[in-house]
Amino acid sequence: MTSHLAAHPYQVVAGRIIEKIQAGDLKPGEKLPSVRGLARDADVSTVTAQKVLTYLAELGHAEVVSGLGYFVTEQQPGNSGVSLETVTDQLDQLQRTVADLASRVERLENPPESER
Repeated sequence: MTSHLAAHPYQVVAGRIIEKIQAGDLKPGEKLPSVRGLARDADVSTVTAQKVLTYLAELGHAEVVSGLGYFVTEQQPGNSGVSLETVTDQLDQLQRTVADLASRVERLENPPESER
């Protein structure tokens, strides 16, 4: 049985933006929507929208210009913009999530004697 973990909403929205960047629909130097604009357009909270923009910057797809907002960065050929540290952090988070879910399933399938 294969397990599929759903991506976080910020990752889904960021993925859509990355696809637009890779397709050339969003060009280097182009301003990305504001937090409020992105929240409205993507139908997410402003907290999630901020996380999307921060995540894009972490991945190297966007950069923040203080007081002006987030802008699409120039992508280097063959460079996905993902650092080893980012991948390692994401894998660590995924492992913690899987361990937590396994623990929950174990408790549901084998409740303590007192709860049976």
